[in-house]
Order: sequence, then structure tokens, then C-alpha cells
Amino acid sequence: MASIPTKKNKASASIESRIAAQYEQLSGIDQRLADIILSAPGQLAMQTATELAESAQVSKATATRFFQKLGYASYDDAREDARAALMGGSPLYLQKRGEKEARSGLGATIEAHLNHEVANLANTYRSLDPQVLTDAVNGIANAQRVAIIGYRHSHTIAQMIRRELIQVRSNVLVLPAPGDTLAEYLGDLGERDMAIVIGLRRRVPAISLAMEALAEAGVKTLYVSDVIAGKPARRADWVIRCHTDGMMLFDSVVAVSAIINLICSLTAERLRERGNGHLQRVEVLHQKLKELE
Repeated sequence: MASIPTKKNKASASIESRIAAQYEQLSGIDQRLADIILSAPGQLAMQTATELAESAQVSKATATRFFQKLGYASYDDAREDARAALMGGSPLYLQKRGEKEARSGLGATIEAHLNHEVANLANTYRSLDPQVLTDAVNGIANAQRVAIIGYRHSHTIAQMIRRELIQVRSNVLVLPAPGDTLAEYLGDLGERDMAIVIGLRRRVPAISLAMEALAEAGVKTLYVSDVIAGKPARRADWVIRCHTDGMMLFDSVVAVSAIINLICSLTAERLRERGNGHLQRVEVLHQKLKELE
């Protein structure tokens, strides 16, 4: 007798990978159902078993048996996986977002997109804790070195932070550099240093591991993430959550960019108040080296 799938087994493979593994062995009817699901797996998170069966023109019993063949105890368990993928930001599950606006024309899409971005920006600023912001800015201004860590699309944000901070203070690094490993840098960081870790959704496991290593070394850490910050937030000294939910396929980074601009600008102000001359020296050298027009 086949055992009922456990939560652990269920989490071991995505819906689409389960379908891919069994597709050739499926009946024609089941393949039609599989094709419907693979064309827009995000819909699974919102549909009932009856609605899915109707869209594939199969019976509800056929749909239920289909998911059991994939190793799920029930349709609801499969839908739970789909919802997790949707919340996790998988583009495969988000690809049909914005369809309603698109049917109304490009003008409606632009207006809806603008309103969505403005809402993300406003909600992020409203959720800011002034004390967290103040302490994090002081940490960046006072640190001997500032290490910035971000993977995948978070790496772009990490580079942006360095681009701003390097104008007003020295010893700002994005880790790891190409060809290096993170350990080669973390081994030299300590209590006098500061880390800024960017962990937008679809995070890689390296983020949690890096946060653990930083905490063990006594490095103060600012963690900039989305609303669902995940496990890495537990190891951070300060956490800033940004609203990043996109109206269409891709996540919104408007709020993240704005918050980074705010943090770097406040850091520059703090350093200026202390008589820091780094920015002035850099500008003089720009002119001397004829680096900028």
C-alpha cells in the first residue's frame, strides 16, 4: 500500500518538477490537465478543484486522482504548494498578473502600475521605524569597514549602496568579489565593522549562512528585505522591510531604491556633521584626474 505523502516529502519537489518527471507516463487526459497547469501554475493557487477540472474539461475526480499520482495527499496540498511558490515570487507563478488591466488597454495598465508602485512606496515609508533607521545610519557612519552582501537581483541593490556610500566614506565593499569566496572576507570582519545584507524574496541559502557567520563574529548587521523577511532577519541587528509585490510579472524595487537612497543620504549627512572631508577630497581628485565631464 502506498504511503500518504508527508509534509517533508511534499516539499521536496515543485508541482512542475513532479509533472515533468511523470509526463511521458501520463494518459492523454492527464497530459491535457498537466498542460493546463504548466501554462499558468499560479492559477492553481486561486482555483478550486472544480474550477481546474472545468478549465481542463475533465471531471473533478480525474483532477483529484491526477494530484494523487503526483504524490500529493489531496488537491488542497497541491494548492498549498502553489500558494507558497506564488508568495515566494516565482516568475513562473506570477506570469498572468496584470492580465485584467492589459485587456483594458495600455493606458489602464500604466495607470494601474503607477498606483501600485506608489502604494508600495507609501506603505514602506509608513512602516519605517525611526529608531531602527537612526541606529543603522549611525552604524554605517561609525564602522571601520562596511561590507555589503546581496545575491541575484539583490546584488544590483548591493552595488547601488556601494556606489553611494563610497562617495562619502572609505572601506566599502561588495562581497564576495568575482572569483573569491565569502569566507575569505568574513574571516577578517569583527566588532568594529558593519554589514548590510540585501535579501529580497527568492533568497539563496548563502544569505542565512552569511548572517550566522556575521553574528558569530560580532559584526553589526542591517538586513534590508521584503515584507516576508524570512529566517535571516532573526540574526540581524536591524531589519528594514520593503513592499516589493509587483502588479505584473516582476517584483517592484521602487521602495527598495528609495529606502537605500534615504539610508545613504542620512549617512552622508551624519558624516558631514562630523566634519568628514572624504566627499570634498574625492571631488578634488575627480577634477585633478579629469575623470568626469
